[in-house]
Amino acid sequence: MRLNWFTRKGIFYKPASVTGWVLFVIAVVYAVYTFIDIDKRSHSVSDTLINFVFNLLLIGVVYSVIGYFTEAKVEKTERAE
Repeated sequence: MRLNWFTRKGIFYKPASVTGWVLFVIAVVYAVYTFIDIDKRSHSVSDTLINFVFNLLLIGVVYSVIGYFTEAKVEKTERAE
């Protein structure tokens, strides 16, 4: 069974279905939530950003792995010569 939730645009995965958009929105909402949570416990701007960048990278990696395994693969065809 082939899932076509995302399409690849360069190094990024663009949602191509409703499920892809739901996952994208969940990732963005979770990133905002973690930023607010970290900001509540931080003492400075640099403290907030240093701690947030690691979480944002983890969110990005998980999103990319899901995008990789559920992307619509374009089949390569041979040129007729």
